[in-house]
Amino acid sequence: MVSKPGGGRFAFVDAGEAARRLGIDRVTLDLWVKEGRLRTHRGVGRDVFFRSGDVEALYNELHPAADIAEALAEDEQETNGEAVATKPARKKQDPQMRVYLRLQADAKWYDISEEDIRFWFQQLAPDGYERNKRNAEHTIKKLQLLVNLIEDAQKREAEQA
Repeated sequence: MVSKPGGGRFAFVDAGEAARRLGIDRVTLDLWVKEGRLRTHRGVGRDVFFRSGDVEALYNELHPAADIAEALAEDEQETNGEAVATKPARKKQDPQMRVYLRLQADAKWYDISEEDIRFWFQQLAPDGYERNKRNAEHTIKKLQLLVNLIEDAQKREAEQA
């Protein structure tokens, strides 16, 4: 989440803002309220509000790797030769850490349904097709290399056993 704990301008947010901050739709938000994952507070009329701190706490619970995501973004900037100007210079990550961080981020794909991907695609502007296609193909090649390395290592271990 962009804000820091206790930060932000308002102590409470409406349902639309809570859903936006959590990166979910309103149906999911309503389900989570029914499940008790997020507590509502009554407003004027039928409106409900959520404590900003509660929304942020749930976000952090759902995305414990915020530091990993930040490190990945910085790593991307470094890989592209861009300076990371917002923070003091940090030591460049070794290859083992870079691969680990990327795998941690890519593991989030388990959380994304085919329906989510289809919805994302429907929202994608045609001028983004080629760029996103290249990114996906590049990612597939890197992940396939990783799978091949793991399979080769497993074969060697099996032969030694």
